[in-house]
Amino acid sequence: SDLVAADRGGRSRGSTQGVDLIAAADVLVYFGELTELLHGFASLAAAGGSLVFSCERATDEDWKLLPSGRFAHSREYVTSVARGAGFQLMSYREIVPRIEQGQPVAGHLFVFVRN
Repeated sequence: SDLVAADRGGRSRGSTQGVDLIAAADVLVYFGELTELLHGFASLAAAGGSLVFSCERATDEDWKLLPSGRFAHSREYVTSVARGAGFQLMSYREIVPRIEQGQPVAGHLFVFVRN
């Protein structure tokens, strides 16, 4: 097995073979619009490969910039963009990715598989 690094646009800096797992824990909070990033991940993933990531949860809009300087995304938005990039939702869970200033941060954990 190999470890492949990718840049912030999801472009590979190593092997060009499809990868079996892409994991991005607490990374997508630094991106607003996700289309380019998720399409980049799709170009890296093998058919049947998994994409697992967490992000902060937005409920009233697709995505928004928070006072913390991080972005939050709605479940519907993430699922729609991922579907458009060729991923199918396999699992979803609401999570608390961190405690900030003594308060739980609302988040999501997504598991997608590449079609």
